[in-house]
Amino acid sequence: MASRIDHLAATISANTNAITTYLDQNNLPHPSFDADGPITLNLSSQVERARSAAINALQELLDLLQGPIACMIPNYNGTSLQVISRHDIASKVPMEGAISFAELAQATDLHVNDLRRILRYAMCYHRLFKEPEEGFVAHSAGSKKLATDKIVRAGLGQSFDEFYGSFARTADALDTFKDGEPNHTGFALAHNTDKTMFDYLRTHPLKADQFSKAMRFYSAGVPGYSESLLVEGYDWESLGAVTVVDVGGADGYVSRALSKAHPKLNMVVEDLPDIVDAADRVGSTDRIRYQAYDFFSTQPIAGADIYLFRWVFHDWPDHYVIQILRAQVPALHQGSRIVVNESLSVPPRSLPLTLRRDICFIDLLMLTTNNSRLRTMAEWQDLFTAADSRFGTVRRISGEGAALAILEVAWEGE
Repeated sequence: MASRIDHLAATISANTNAITTYLDQNNLPHPSFDADGPITLNLSSQVERARSAAINALQELLDLLQGPIACMIPNYNGTSLQVISRHDIASKVPMEGAISFAELAQATDLHVNDLRRILRYAMCYHRLFKEPEEGFVAHSAGSKKLATDKIVRAGLGQSFDEFYGSFARTADALDTFKDGEPNHTGFALAHNTDKTMFDYLRTHPLKADQFSKAMRFYSAGVPGYSESLLVEGYDWESLGAVTVVDVGGADGYVSRALSKAHPKLNMVVEDLPDIVDAADRVGSTDRIRYQAYDFFSTQPIAGADIYLFRWVFHDWPDHYVIQILRAQVPALHQGSRIVVNESLSVPPRSLPLTLRRDICFIDLLMLTTNNSRLRTMAEWQDLFTAADSRFGTVRRISGEGAALAILEVAWEGE
């Protein structure tokens, strides 16, 4: 009988063979960290499933071969990425060719010895940059993307400017505060503020802009979080020419994707005034309009067919979610639907390992930043019922490969 590690090795082999065959048949580049290597593999949905299966098997095989003690060691050190982000090192490395550590140190105002070990760590752990010959730095595919893509830079900056220090203060927050309020967090302690994260960001416009761009980075960076899964995973076409209100929709990137794929939809993007005013509206059409709105106040767009909340409720503790839902009630008509696009809290072993790890990471991140959490289906039903008994049953729609479930709740009142 084959051992578990033999089974995992066979799974990896079979699925990587499927990927290789697909890439060869479609004349697509193979994975590489070279500067001209592909950032994404452009796989079909079937081959994407093979990639996911290989990754999950690799994760488990690595854990088994390392053993329980090694799995306990927190060997991830974010210092290298933090320095690379703060000093914008990627943009200082030439797009072609190489630069010496000494020249790069001068350009970044870092000591050459510190720069060398920081970048060598990034090369080993993060596959950022390369050392084509001793003493010289050149781009890898990842570092070139970091140098040229403002969304990627924002995502990396957000991780360290706002979250990195907050993780270190979460245990202190749990010991200090016992009320579960969104301003009593590791984030608040790390930033020496009594504000919630969102109120803090609103008083720091550059940080708020970075946060907005970072949300797009997280959506694009992991296939399971792509807005395309919402665009394709819900039966928008059957709705016809209806109005969809994208509540907390930031700069409208999800609404633009929906409008492009489903031309009959009329989109309204709602967010706070400063976010709406600063929204990047490139690609908007006459079927997308913007509305300033604080979702704790009464919903101003009455009679819409769909009120969409994508990645909104996970940012708030339960009693705030209930307030937000109650604020929508005066605008609803019989048959109006609340559509929620969020990660679900799920039992152990009910999902592949890599997806479970992503979900657990987000759940703990929500504790760190907002004192909020991910929720089970039963907990979602409890929240809607607590908000108003006229909300119907929460229905789950899950697209294949999606890390975010689509939940639909109809309004059954008058």
